[in-house]
Amino acid sequence: MSGLTPEVLAPERIAAAFGLWVLWGLVHSLLAAPGVKAWFARALGPKRFALYPLAYSLVSLATFAAAYLLEPPLPQLLWAVDGPAALLLYGVQLAGLALLVWAGMSMHAFKMFGLPQFWAVLRRRAPDEPDVRRDFTSTKAYGLVRHPMHLAGVLILFCPPRMTLGALVFAVFAGLYFLVGTLLEERRLARDLGPVWAEYVRRVPMFLPRLWPRPRA
Repeated sequence: MSGLTPEVLAPERIAAAFGLWVLWGLVHSLLAAPGVKAWFARALGPKRFALYPLAYSLVSLATFAAAYLLEPPLPQLLWAVDGPAALLLYGVQLAGLALLVWAGMSMHAFKMFGLPQFWAVLRRRAPDEPDVRRDFTSTKAYGLVRHPMHLAGVLILFCPPRMTLGALVFAVFAGLYFLVGTLLEERRLARDLGPVWAEYVRRVPMFLPRLWPRPRA
């Protein structure tokens, strides 16, 4: 390991950067809350509300970019590795990226971002109504772990060969955000899916894959 810098850490900058990402997370979560979505559904009507997933994705992307640009600089280098260790970390990140793509393909990510709904509205067709039971999947990446996207994010964010203080602050925020989001999502799915979710939880671990998966009951 090499390249550690002697700069003094800036607690006020760390707090400001972390608070900025927390603010983004609150906005992101608020717009995804069932009560907020129900209000927009009543206010917009079924046809216009079909565009909500796309609008949500665009707002999330725009606010993320704003938070990134406003984040105070934290360029202090915490670690930098090269040689075989760097190749190993790049391999972990590549595995995380592959898992992220696989998870997106497993759950119809285009629908999650609202693109099929937008296309249906353009063609003056009725978009598919959201249905948690129909859209729920327990195969492919979701047969490996229950939250493959969150696992992929952790692998990508926490395993760079070169880590700055700013990157670590964001990684810590993202890890906590993934954890809280996972717990809330599991509670919601347990309520909505009942025995189907209970059987899924029995077979598939939350984050760490099993070497010998459990068979279906």
